[in-house]
Amino acid sequence: MRNPGFMLNLHSRIENPCFESHDPGMMYDPVSGYCYSYSTDGGITTPYCQGIQIRRSKDMVDFEYVGMALSEAAIAEGRDNGEFPPTKGFWAPYTEYVNGEYRMYYSATKGFGSSESRIWLAVADKPEGPFENRGVVADTWGTTDAEPNAIDAHVVDTADGRKYLIYGSFFGGIFVKELDPANGLCLNCEAKDLGTRIAVKPKDSYIDGPEGAAVMRVEDKYYLFLSYGWLGDDYDIRVGVSDYVEGPYLDREGKSLDGVSLGQKLAGSYKFEASNPYTSPNKKDDDPWQFGGFRGPGHGVPFYHEPWDKYFFVHHVRDGAWNLHHGSDKPGDRMTFFMHYMAVRRMYFVDGWPVFAPELYTEEPSAAEVTAEQRTAWKQDGSTWEIIEFSNFNNKIKESVTGTFPADFICGVTGTAFDYENGGECEFVSGYLANNHAVWLKRK
Repeated sequence: MRNPGFMLNLHSRIENPCFESHDPGMMYDPVSGYCYSYSTDGGITTPYCQGIQIRRSKDMVDFEYVGMALSEAAIAEGRDNGEFPPTKGFWAPYTEYVNGEYRMYYSATKGFGSSESRIWLAVADKPEGPFENRGVVADTWGTTDAEPNAIDAHVVDTADGRKYLIYGSFFGGIFVKELDPANGLCLNCEAKDLGTRIAVKPKDSYIDGPEGAAVMRVEDKYYLFLSYGWLGDDYDIRVGVSDYVEGPYLDREGKSLDGVSLGQKLAGSYKFEASNPYTSPNKKDDDPWQFGGFRGPGHGVPFYHEPWDKYFFVHHVRDGAWNLHHGSDKPGDRMTFFMHYMAVRRMYFVDGWPVFAPELYTEEPSAAEVTAEQRTAWKQDGSTWEIIEFSNFNNKIKESVTGTFPADFICGVTGTAFDYENGGECEFVSGYLANNHAVWLKRK
């Protein structure tokens, strides 16, 4: 079985191309056959460069870093804030191939933590650019923090051929507005028009969010994925489902994501036992790095690879090694784990809901739905499993516990995958418990 797409503790974008990828998207290019991932500007060990990072892969496992997407003219225009300082970096791109052209939606904000932002549409005739700006599709410049933030663009197509922009953040929630399929710009509205709100956090929630939203249509349902928490530590991935692109989106208990529910959690910070983690072979004796699990999986996109007929979820995740964080160690204080990577996972649908593979994608065989016979046998055979249960309300890192197969497991999938924590191959189960918590299991 192949190794996954990145090694921990190897801090080189060239040797380890998924390193330094934040807010990654994913697009299949039918012309070249490559999968292209575009991500937020940034650099940890690599010199900072503005213009949207590009990576590509033929197999969704081994990626190569390509370069920057936007033209110099597009960068200059996107940076321009008039009398205010220019935008230093562009965020969270979404790219698609439509009508023979490549369309990239990216965010330019007044500054980190600001709700004043714009989402630009840039186009190119090649997936590697250069992309030139066509216009602004969402503009929250001059608004208050009570209104949405024009960041984190995603586009979804309806069954009848309409296009909708998904955008927003925790300031005013997640919104949707219609686009013109012909050119990708706003349809019958202006960039300043906000659209319709589809998600906002409950008033009594202590967890920040939502942001990093994306909607995918699967058959006759729309799935809204979003993230809550602090991106440097306790970020997570959640979902709601609706019959309509404009909502209402509901969790597994039937509660609305628009002010009532945080959504059904699918993944959060986690740590399995690790005897042989997949890390840099060049580790020196004086290197303090020790495996600490994964922190803050989030800001991801659902991705359907049509030629393979496979669903994926692509997101960033942070190395949880204790020497790679900064901030207060006091309970309740916010910490930041700063080494981040692009992670690719298989996504499956069971009982009308998505579940993620607990391990990263390495071309493993497809998982199959857990049968009633398997569920009964595992509950009775006394076998030992490593178990991570994701609470919908507690975003602290979840360390695995060892025990027998959960008696309250109700549905899920099972398969084999590369064991990132221990090497070799592992048998996994991913699904839901009767309390509607997502659960990941690895057989010991």
